[in-house]
Amino acid sequence: MNKIYTDVMTLPAAMIEGTDPLPRFRRMTGFGLFSTKPGFPDEAKTDLGTCTRTLPYRIQDRYGRDRRMTELKTVVLENEHLKATFVPSFGGKLWSLYDKDDGREVLMSNPVVQPGNLAIRNAWTSGGIEWNFGSAGHTYFCCDDVWAAVLTDPDGDGFLRIYEFERAKECFFAVDFHLPEGSRQLFTHVKLTNPGDDTTTYWWSNVAIPDDGGTRVMSSSEDVIVFCGGAASYEKLPHLSEMDGDMSYPHNATRSFDYFFQPPGGVKTTWESGVDKNGFAFYDRSTAPLIYHKMFCWGSHRGGIRWQQHLSDGDRGRYIELQAGIARSQLHDKPFPAHSSYEWTQCFGGTYVDPGMVHGLTLHEANARFALHVQELIPENQLLSLDKKYAACAKIKVKEENVVHRGSGWGALHLRLCPQISVPLCFPDDSLGEEQRPWLHLLERGVLPGSDPSGIPVSWMTSEKWLRLLQTSVSGKGGDDWAAQLHYGNALFEFWDNAHTVPTARYFDGSEYEKRAEEAWKRSDALCPNVWARRNLAVLYRLRGENESAEQAYRFVFSLPASVCDPCFASEYMGWLTGAGKYEEALRLYEGLPENIRGADRVTLHALRCAVKLGREVLPGGFEREYAAIREGETSLSDLWFEYHARRLAKECGEDFDKLEKEEKAALTERAEELFPPPHGIDFRMSYDKNKKYRVSE
Repeated sequence: MNKIYTDVMTLPAAMIEGTDPLPRFRRMTGFGLFSTKPGFPDEAKTDLGTCTRTLPYRIQDRYGRDRRMTELKTVVLENEHLKATFVPSFGGKLWSLYDKDDGREVLMSNPVVQPGNLAIRNAWTSGGIEWNFGSAGHTYFCCDDVWAAVLTDPDGDGFLRIYEFERAKECFFAVDFHLPEGSRQLFTHVKLTNPGDDTTTYWWSNVAIPDDGGTRVMSSSEDVIVFCGGAASYEKLPHLSEMDGDMSYPHNATRSFDYFFQPPGGVKTTWESGVDKNGFAFYDRSTAPLIYHKMFCWGSHRGGIRWQQHLSDGDRGRYIELQAGIARSQLHDKPFPAHSSYEWTQCFGGTYVDPGMVHGLTLHEANARFALHVQELIPENQLLSLDKKYAACAKIKVKEENVVHRGSGWGALHLRLCPQISVPLCFPDDSLGEEQRPWLHLLERGVLPGSDPSGIPVSWMTSEKWLRLLQTSVSGKGGDDWAAQLHYGNALFEFWDNAHTVPTARYFDGSEYEKRAEEAWKRSDALCPNVWARRNLAVLYRLRGENESAEQAYRFVFSLPASVCDPCFASEYMGWLTGAGKYEEALRLYEGLPENIRGADRVTLHALRCAVKLGREVLPGGFEREYAAIREGETSLSDLWFEYHARRLAKECGEDFDKLEKEEKAALTERAEELFPPPHGIDFRMSYDKNKKYRVSE
């Protein structure tokens, strides 16, 4: 029999200590629409393009680089061969998969908790296996609690289920983990449920495996989609047009990159593996529709190594990612019809093979040999049979006594809103908490409860269902409530037609909703002057290009005491000012801020940029500080470092850098790049290609 139990894991952790309260509207993040190179198949262009939204979630950016010993609750699933350790407070991540026979870890199990700015909501941790659902990107739940329950299958074996309600698409996900007696593979059965209208969805399981510098990646196919050089291409491994060397060995990469394996049509299962130079192999095999796989690596260059160290504890955090998804790539949306579900089974395991079976052969030969080995380890017919068995288990209903870890109260609220929905999941009424309280009040009484404009709103709701409830409220007795008008404006501005996929939705005419949102925010501010409505108006004016109106709105924000209730206002306004070249004004704002606001990562970064642009001495420690907020693909620190030294070089020659011609500035900057390598701690460049200006290809 297997064992399943709760336990505690103690490790150094930089825990998240809050969220950015400002709503991050879809129009602030933009849309992903991509061109394709000649030879890209027409069928692969279908649903190419994404629209990642943040709302109604909040950005999780309140964390630093100071780690303290912390206890994390775990749920352990164990048999005589494997021990799987899950952390439900980090999205149900499989933190560790330990092979008891070989006495080794199968995954890159991160020895620390160190969030970095890589997810939809900012915070993300590397290592293990995560379950990405909803919109394109690392999931909303990376650093959130999810529900966990222990259930029993018809054979009497215990299995673990993690599940949650996803608020942006108003769908449910559940992942069942099975580890039968005698099994050398961990099995997962995923079920995604859309109880509402047509929408799109996203799923990629993301596995981090150790990178020893000689790992070879193999899969069921050698055809891949690559997003590189400004457009999507359809190519065949091991050689890619934008890269040098055999790209089945990620260590050959001189920049971070990824590719997406494209299996032949009609396949029932696919697999992927990473085999190190000593012959240890991680492998997975999955049933349709989870037939697409991916490889991501940071590359062997200085910046890629820095990123991996930044996310872990030095070189112990070196890894590559092997992923599996239900769409051709992570830049393809997957249509999710109304009142439907997707489900599949995936297994994970580790094995040793003769290194000569993989290394020293052509990729085609190695793939063919390893495919036979995968068939021995987990035959296709066996996996398909288990898929049917686990699909039946997915219908077993969670009862309250099965719950071993509690997630959010949003599922309970949604079932109050839509009582006709039936899912085999448990969201007890007592999970309704402070974040859900205003919306429960609106649902039951038709109005939001009163709130203090100097305080921080506890949550946002922006779906069409809540938009209609807010509309009814402000048309009646909620019309004179500043908060109701604020939330109504938010929902109007965020509204988008979810019945369309992204390339169509981009051209949806939202002008009517934009105008009504503006009216609602103005009404909110007229009823009670507040920083929230004024900030939203500033965002609206910025997006319209009405810069003078935007600046007036931001200035009004900073005339109210609540502007320093959180660093978010200063960070956003300073970012806008520096983007507009108003460095003196941004520095004056910075100098007048309270110390706790000035110390925020982004606020400090903006001030550092202003000092460099104005040719002043940089802030003390500005380039030595460890910044937790650097975004994946962001090169702001190294760019500033080079500009700082280019300006110094110009000054030494008696020149004013700002008065130089564009070509002269570029020449000085290139010289600075050669003479002054950036300190390792600020080097987050993902490419060293001079033609790409040290950035990800555009």
